[in-house]
Parts: sequence; C-alpha cells; structure tokens
Amino acid sequence: MNSSFINRKRIIKTVVTADAGGEFILPNDKPDVKRIVHVYSTAKKNGCYTDDQSVSADGEASYCVLYSGDDGELHFVCYKSPFTAKYQLKDGGGDFSYAEILSTDTQIRLSNPRKFSVKSRTQISFSVFRREEIAPYIEGVQDNGLQYDEKTGVTYSVEEARDDSIPLSLDVHIPDGMPEPASVICSYAVPGMPTVTPSDGKAEVSFCIELMFICRSADGGLYSFRHTADVSHELAADGISPGSVCRANVCCSDVGYELTTDTAGEMRVIETDLTYDIEVLYETAENGVYICDMYSTEYECKETYSDITLRRALPVFTAHYTVSGTAENEDGGEITASTSGCDKYGMTLENGGVVIDGSLDVYMIKKNGVDYEGQTVSVPFRVNVPHPLNEADENCVTVKSSMPTTRTDNGKIYIDTEIYVMIYGTEYETERTVATLTISDKPTEKEKASLLLYRPDPGETTWDVAKRFKVSMDDIRRANEGNKRKIYIIP
Repeated sequence: MNSSFINRKRIIKTVVTADAGGEFILPNDKPDVKRIVHVYSTAKKNGCYTDDQSVSADGEASYCVLYSGDDGELHFVCYKSPFTAKYQLKDGGGDFSYAEILSTDTQIRLSNPRKFSVKSRTQISFSVFRREEIAPYIEGVQDNGLQYDEKTGVTYSVEEARDDSIPLSLDVHIPDGMPEPASVICSYAVPGMPTVTPSDGKAEVSFCIELMFICRSADGGLYSFRHTADVSHELAADGISPGSVCRANVCCSDVGYELTTDTAGEMRVIETDLTYDIEVLYETAENGVYICDMYSTEYECKETYSDITLRRALPVFTAHYTVSGTAENEDGGEITASTSGCDKYGMTLENGGVVIDGSLDVYMIKKNGVDYEGQTVSVPFRVNVPHPLNEADENCVTVKSSMPTTRTDNGKIYIDTEIYVMIYGTEYETERTVATLTISDKPTEKEKASLLLYRPDPGETTWDVAKRFKVSMDDIRRANEGNKRKIYIIP
C-alpha cells in the first residue's frame, strides 16, 4: 500500500589531488638526452568507489616526452604511472559516486642523460550521491475495504555507464604540398567535447579526435600537420531514456602509428591505431501525476501535507569559441609543432548570462639553428555564453581546447585556438505533497475523500488544468492558495 519516490541527493562535491610519477629510464635503442623539448601528459580514470568511510578513484597518468638527443635529432618516448585519489567522508557514505578528471600538471627533469624524474598532480572532482526514499503517499493506513489507487510520481536519479578500451583504426593521408616523410617521430591524440543523444536504452556519443603528427622528411627537416576524425559510438544502458540529461567524457590512449605507401607508391599514409574510453553520466526524470484516491461511505480522510525537495538536472549547453593571442618570438626560432591545454578557468553569472574567464597554455616546439627547444605562452580569454542560469542552483562548466594554429611574423607569434565549452548543473525544487492520510469513523462522500496532485505540462495554464479535471477556476485557486510550486492540488 505504501509507495515512495526515489531521489538521488548529492551530499558531497569536492576536488582532490592525486600524485603520480617516478623515475623512468630511456630504452636502450634511444640516444642520450641533451634537452627535454616538450612533455604531454594525460590522465585516465579507471573507476570510482565509495563506502561508509570514503570515496576513491584510481587511474593512470601517461607522459609523452619529446626530447633532443645527443645525435642532434628529436626523439619520443612514453611512460605510464598509476594514481589513486581518496576523500574521507565525515557524515557517512553514499550509494553512488562519480569522479571526473579536471586537469593534470606535470613537472619533469633530467636525473642523468638516461633517466627522467617525473612528478604529476591530477585534479579530480568527486560527487557522492545518497539514495533518498520520499514517501508522499500514505503512512500507517490499513486497508479496511478501502480502494486505493496510485500512479507514478516524480523520480530523479543519476547513474553512470561506460565502455573502455574501444579500438579505432585510421588511415591518415599526408596533406598535399608537404614533403614525403622518411619517418614519423610522434603523434598526439586530443578528443573534443562529446555530445550525447539519448534514446531508449542507449546513448549515441559523438565527438572528434584531433591528431597531430611530427614527421621527418628525407632531407632531415621536420614538419607537423593535423588531422581530425569524427567518431560516433553507441553506449547501451537500460536506464537511459529519450528524456535523460546526459554528459560524457572521452579519453584517448595508446596511440600507435606506422608509415606506409599509398596507391602512387609513395610514403604518404600513416596507419594509426588508438583506443578510447567513454563514460556517460545520465540523469533521468519522469513527470507524472500524484494520485491518492480513497473513498468509502464508512470512513473519512484527513490530509496532512509536507514539503519534499527534488533534484533536477539542467540540460547541457555546448558552444565553440576561437581564442587568439600574440607573444614575442623570444629566440626567433621556427615553430615545428604546437599543442595546448586549458586547466585555468572559472565561471560567473552576469546579467542573466554566463561569463567564462580563463587562460590557455600553448606549448610550442621550435627549431633554433640546429637544435630544438620548447616555449610556453599563456593566452587569456573571456567569453560570454547566452545561457540563463539561476544563481541559487549548482552550476558547473568544462572547457577543453583544440590543437592550436601558430605562425611567426616579424618577431611575433600569432596563436589561434578553438575552445569547447560545456555547461551543466543541478536545480533544487521543493514540492508540496501528501505525507499522511488518517481515517475517522465519520461517513463521507467519495468526491470529498479523493486527493489529486498534478504536475502540468510545459505551457499548460491554470485554465487548462481546470478544464482537464472539470473543476472551476475558483476551486483550483482556493485549493492552491499560497502554493507557489509547479504542482496543482486538485480539489
């Protein structure tokens, strides 16, 4: 007889730092290190776990090191290191937790010409949810010949689905106008911001992967080029429905490449293999009607109301913006390749919209004479997002950057980078609903013993509700006097 709503309430949101790294030795087939030119680091989450005392996540940090060897050439090596992040819960645990990688900061130095010392700190955002059972229907009512009818109310919950180590193979053609490469030195893979299209029992996750290759031509010169691949992946999860609010994260790893010939017999194709992981956090909402019909000629109902707080996901908003900047060409070197990262940003609400301030770190690999070295430039940005948000609600923003375009001219470096912005959040709403129904011995009519609570469809007015349930506007207004929520008590 007694029925309840299930609501996932977030009880913890915090950011934790996880340390990784160590001492890494050069492979025997690699020459000694003369100078570290660039290190590109990423972090991959394996899982998130919670118990009564703590919430934790484990994962793996990857370090791709480009260095100038004692032979005067550029060389590339990769290493991996596990990490664990943990947060002690003060008020008990939850039944669901979620972790999101925010950024990874890596410091690297040479211990000797054949050994790297690497230290990295990965920022991880933890959210812990606790299952709430809200009983808005009936408490302690015995079925003494009464008839009781109940229908679905409003339920909000959050779940996670993921697919790991999904293989992807690409044949990347060297762009026309670039020389035939003698070898490929390295490749970087950067996933863009994914979009999610939910349907019954599945989610279609679409995103792009930007690949950058650094190649050596037959005459010993270096050049780089970019390639973009569009990817679509179907992830299955029973709880996903067309009305689910979803957001996704994508991580690329284990990039491999091999230079092969094309139909003209030239070395113009790079066979590329990589793997990617996808995780989708989806929140569901079912809007229905609260119905509690109890009627008899022998009993009378007395209603007691209470307020319950429901959590509702805000739809995801995504946008693309171009960030431009200039810097001094400190040594006059020629830019061979460049990558970027965006770990420093914040969100404020101004005039009903969203303003995002931050800075991009652009890493450039430059050739100065016969040697190679790196230069880092910070490019500030400020963008206005026309997406209304309520200051009282919880709002979050994620910013990712694409591969930058860089050029030099008259002692200046000109930089253009696209950033991907995704905004999501949570709003809380208090609803007035039935807490208890008690029975007396006084007889009553069926019409006076029925209680109906109704959540209108978007755009539905009080007049529409009165017409739907065949009651007068005045009766609707009297029954809902002082009720400012988006749910009607039907007299």
